[in-house]
Amino acid sequence: MEADNSTQDGLGLGKLGGQAEKNRKLQKKHELLEEARRQGLPFAQWDGPTVVVWLELWVGMPAWYVAACRANVKSGAIMSALSDTEIQREIGISNPLHRLKLRLAIQEIMSLTSPSAPPTSRTTTGNVWVTHEEMENLTSTPQTTLAYGDMNHEWIGNEWLPSLGLPQYRSYFMECLVDARMLDHLTKKDLRGQLKMVDSFHRNSFQCGIMCLRRLNYDRKELERRREESQNEIKDVLVWSNEKMIHWVVSIGLKEYANNLIESGVHGALVALDETFDHNALALSLQIPTQNTQARAVLEREFNNLLVLGTDRRFDEEDDKSFRRAPSWRKKFRPKDVRGLAAGSAETLPANFRVTSSMSSPSMQPKKMQIDGKILFF
Repeated sequence: MEADNSTQDGLGLGKLGGQAEKNRKLQKKHELLEEARRQGLPFAQWDGPTVVVWLELWVGMPAWYVAACRANVKSGAIMSALSDTEIQREIGISNPLHRLKLRLAIQEIMSLTSPSAPPTSRTTTGNVWVTHEEMENLTSTPQTTLAYGDMNHEWIGNEWLPSLGLPQYRSYFMECLVDARMLDHLTKKDLRGQLKMVDSFHRNSFQCGIMCLRRLNYDRKELERRREESQNEIKDVLVWSNEKMIHWVVSIGLKEYANNLIESGVHGALVALDETFDHNALALSLQIPTQNTQARAVLEREFNNLLVLGTDRRFDEEDDKSFRRAPSWRKKFRPKDVRGLAAGSAETLPANFRVTSSMSSPSMQPKKMQIDGKILFF
């Protein structure tokens, strides 16, 4: 019995010792980066070990890439001079999005460490993010520390994509190591090919999510703060997650349809920024039958109120159906797009087929009133 206990104690101490050693190595790696920062060295003057640590901790490249870099790249000067072809040949990075990730990270660190760079952890382009807590704890001057990939590929895959209602693409984004640096540089070809996002509505949703991050200067903490502040109120719809949209649908009495928004790509930035996304488009995503006129009337009334109270869209009194917003980031949907078809479109209904509009009856028309300059529906 005592022997068993001593064996278990030994195993426990072994685990603690292993963790302590891992922590010590991690601390040493951070110290290497901190020393390069303290000396104010341009990236081209970094030595091989520091470049390797940067590749591992900051860029977040997998172990096999880091090992290849350790063997083939002996300085920051060599790393910064690599062409796309050489990155593939010398480090063995065959995935084009992995190469994009590395090239953008090199541009970022060269900009940050150049003698003309501002003494902050954030550049004017907004492509560098808040220093990670781990890095902040290692330095007495956090405002001048090296930036850390706080919005790395794990955050993109595990948190950001699900918040857009697009968790089904997580594995593809994780495999391609997509971090926030890369979002503005992904092409339609990248999305359709490497990332398997062939649905055009999902790509539009994804672009609206990027626009939201850009407005927040890619500040993860600001995004989380604003989401928390709008958790129990109808405001700041721009930052609402897919989950928050589902809760809102439940709150307006359409609980039976709410779960249809799971993996739909519907989130707050889509509502706030996409001028083609209206109550009919949301009804389509919710899969509310066209014959359920009562549910659709409720949705139209509440959706219009949501736009007025929580977005920059403003109701135009000259036309009950139009809202004015800043120009969309993309072209409007083609006339034949399914969300643009009217309920009685001749393209979708047989000849002589008569449809009674869900809002044709005066009693079904949403009434409106003006409060503090805002028009609300009831």
